[in-house]
Amino acid sequence: MAVDRSLSVAATVCAAVCLGLIFFTHTSSTTDLQAVMTSGPMITSGPMITRSVAVGAERFRLNNLSPQEGSKKNKKRLGRGYSAGKGGSCGRGMRGQNSRSGGGVRTGFEGGQTPLYRRLPKYPGKPMGPGHSYTRYGVIKLDYLNQMPDNSVVDFPALKEARVMTDTKERIHKVLGNGELTAKGLTVRAHAVSDSARAAIEANGGKVELLNKYKHFSYEKKEKKPLHPRNKKNIEAHKQQAKNRAK
Repeated sequence: MAVDRSLSVAATVCAAVCLGLIFFTHTSSTTDLQAVMTSGPMITSGPMITRSVAVGAERFRLNNLSPQEGSKKNKKRLGRGYSAGKGGSCGRGMRGQNSRSGGGVRTGFEGGQTPLYRRLPKYPGKPMGPGHSYTRYGVIKLDYLNQMPDNSVVDFPALKEARVMTDTKERIHKVLGNGELTAKGLTVRAHAVSDSARAAIEANGGKVELLNKYKHFSYEKKEKKPLHPRNKKNIEAHKQQAKNRAK
């Protein structure tokens, strides 16, 4: 009986030791969430640095990166047969306005009902809807003209060269009657002039020259190239050719 008891105690102790070893190896091999990184010397004064990735997990690297499954889809190939998925009518249907080439409706069209840009209240200076346009000018004030010499030709390049104004994103400019004009005999060249500014300029013996309101206007005058002799607009060349034929 004593021998049997000693054997049972020894078996119990062995089983407990084996279970402890299994638990220790399992916790240390599956994850190192609480394990300290031992790549360098141990630092006891600072906070503990632990890993947050399982030991056997694959890490993200440049050679194993890939997009999320289902996030990338191949583009539908239209008109390449029914086996491609969009053959025949190419997904537009058989009839209707949107099935025609160049079909569709303009922006803002709502099928005939009163569109949104007509239902909303209108405010001055803020055009809305198709067919409306708003011309934006670079502003030239009368105060700027006072810094130019009398009896001179004034336009935006002259004001810019005199460092009265800086460059503007608008290509066309308008003179506004802000301030009081003291310079006399100015010839002001601009694309638009307000009534008060025109009256002030003419009252001081000046005059206004209006420029064309081109979308891509340029103050620099380009030299015209001579016409080709075969050009129909070259009248002198045609006359010379006629004289040569008569001879």
